[in-house]
Amino acid sequence: MDQPFDPAPMSREDIATLQAALAFTADYYGFTDGIWNNDAQAALEAWVKREEGASQPTYRHLTRLIMNLEDERVRNGWQLFYSETTNTSYLHPFELLKDVENKDAVEFLSSDSGFSVMVRFNDQAGMQEVHDWFYGQAVTGKEPYRYTDNNLWITSASLDDDMVAYARSDLYNGSWSTLSIVVWPEYFNHLNLMAASMTVGGSPASLMWTDGGVIQQVINGQTTAAAAPTPADPSDPKDQVRRPLPAGVAEAPEPEPLPEPSPEPGPGPDPIEVAGASPGPAAPILGSPGPGAAPADPGAGAAPGPSPDPGPAVIGVGNPGPAPVRAPGSGTPAPAEPAGNPTPNPEPAAPRPKVTGTLMSSGTGFYITPTMLVTAAHVVDGCGAVAMIDGTPLDIVASDSSLDLAVLSGATDTGHWLKLSALEVPKLGEAVTALGYPYYTSLDQGLTVTSGNVSALRGIDGSSNRVMVTAPVQPGNSGGPLLNKKGAVIGVVVSRVDDMAILEETGSLPQNMNFAVPSGPLLTFLAQSRVTRPQGEGTGGDISGEVPDGVANAVVPLYCYQ
Repeated sequence: MDQPFDPAPMSREDIATLQAALAFTADYYGFTDGIWNNDAQAALEAWVKREEGASQPTYRHLTRLIMNLEDERVRNGWQLFYSETTNTSYLHPFELLKDVENKDAVEFLSSDSGFSVMVRFNDQAGMQEVHDWFYGQAVTGKEPYRYTDNNLWITSASLDDDMVAYARSDLYNGSWSTLSIVVWPEYFNHLNLMAASMTVGGSPASLMWTDGGVIQQVINGQTTAAAAPTPADPSDPKDQVRRPLPAGVAEAPEPEPLPEPSPEPGPGPDPIEVAGASPGPAAPILGSPGPGAAPADPGAGAAPGPSPDPGPAVIGVGNPGPAPVRAPGSGTPAPAEPAGNPTPNPEPAAPRPKVTGTLMSSGTGFYITPTMLVTAAHVVDGCGAVAMIDGTPLDIVASDSSLDLAVLSGATDTGHWLKLSALEVPKLGEAVTALGYPYYTSLDQGLTVTSGNVSALRGIDGSSNRVMVTAPVQPGNSGGPLLNKKGAVIGVVVSRVDDMAILEETGSLPQNMNFAVPSGPLLTFLAQSRVTRPQGEGTGGDISGEVPDGVANAVVPLYCYQ
C-alpha cells in the first residue's frame, strides 16, 4: 500500500477508472483510454499534493480518489453508453439526466436545467453550423478551442455566466453525429468526465474494476493474496446499454451474440446452506498484474491524432484519436438492458417457502436498497438459514468476517432504505443514535433507540475499522445502524466491551464502550462487493426528537436458524 504508485501492473480497465476519477476532480483533461501518460501522471501528482499533502503518489492514495468516483457512479447512475449507429461510446449519468421531448434531436436534461445534452444527426454543413454557433458564443477574453480533421470535430467554449459548452462530432458511415453539452459551473466536473470518456468504438472506461486487479486490492487494503480467477474476457465493457435513436433513424442490426458463458455460482450460498459456504479465491498480490491484463501498448488500436496542450479551460482534447478496446468493425457485445428496465419474465418464479425450524439467535439489519439489507457478519455466520421474522428467506450476497459486515438480499420491499453516503462519516464527539432489536427472541418490545456520542475514532486495538460510541447496545443490536443527527448511516453496530474480562483485568467495570464499523469501511465493502445502491438520498431526517417512521421501517430484526 505504501509503495510508490506505478501504473505498469494495472489493467487497462483499472487505468481508465483512475483516469475517470481524475477527470471528475478536474485534474485530468485527457481521454479515459486506459493508457497512462504524462498528463495522467501530472494530474495524479497534483491531486495527491492538494488532497493528501504528499509529494509523491502511493497506492494507498488511490483509495479516497477512487471511492469519490464510486460514490458519484452510484449516486448519478453512470454507465458506459455505446451507439451502434455512430460507433462511439461515452459515460452517461442516467439518474442525473432524463429524456426530454425534442423532435429534432435526442435530448437529456437535469432536473434543475443546469446540465443539457443533445445528440443530432446531420450532414457536413449542419454539423459545422453547430460548432460555429458554439465558437461564436465564447465570451471575450476566453479563447475557445477547436480541433478538426476528416472524421472528428471538437469545440469547447466558455459562455456567459461562467457556463461551459462542449461539442463533439464524429463521422461514421457517411453521416455526422454531434453531441453537444452545456452546463452550469457546478456541473463542470460531470462534463469533464463525460467528454474525457468519449471515444470511437468500444471503451475500457466502464468504471467496473478488473476482478482481482490493483484497484480492487487497494480498496480492500490487501498486501498479499493468492491468485484470482481469470475472467472470460477482461476487456469487454461491462455496463453497456443501447443509446436511444431519434425519429427516422433506422435501428442498427443486432450484433452477433457472444457465446454463452459457463454457468457461475451465485454471489452467495443458498440460505438453507449458509454454514457450508466457502469463501471465494483471494486477489493477487498488490503490484501484480490483473488477470489477463498486461499494460496496454500505447500504439495498439489507436489512430494517430494530435495531442495539443489543452490548458485548464479545454475539455477532453488530450488525444482526440480513437482508442477502442477492439478495432471498429470487429463486433460489439449486445448491450445489457438498462437498469430499472429489466426484461419481463413470462413465468414468474414461485414464491420461496418460508423458513422454519430451530431458532438459534437474532440480530438486526437495515435496508440499503428496496430489497437488500446490511447486518453484522457474526449475525449470520454459522446459520443454517437466515430469515426475516415472518420467515422470508434471505440470501447472503457478501460477507467479511474480519470487518464483521454482511449484505443480504431477498428482503420484503418496504419502500424505505437509509441514507448512506461517503460524505457522512463519524466525527469525534458528535451525537449518535443506535437502532436495533436487542434480546428480540426473549423480549418482544419492538425497535429500541439509544443515544450517545462518538467517544473514539478507533477501536481498542487502534484499528480504523472501528469507532467507539457511548450509545448503550445489547446482544441483538448487532447489525443495526448508527445514525447521525441527520438520520444518515455513519456506522454499523457490531460489538461491546466484554465487561467481565475488563473487570478481571482492571478491577473495574467499563462504562459505555461499544463499537461500530464506520461508514468508510462499509462503503468500501459494498463497492468491493459491487453492491449498487439506489439513487437519491434514501430515508433520513432529523432524529434529535422522534425517529421518523421511514427510518424506523428501514430497520428490521433478523433470525438465525439452525
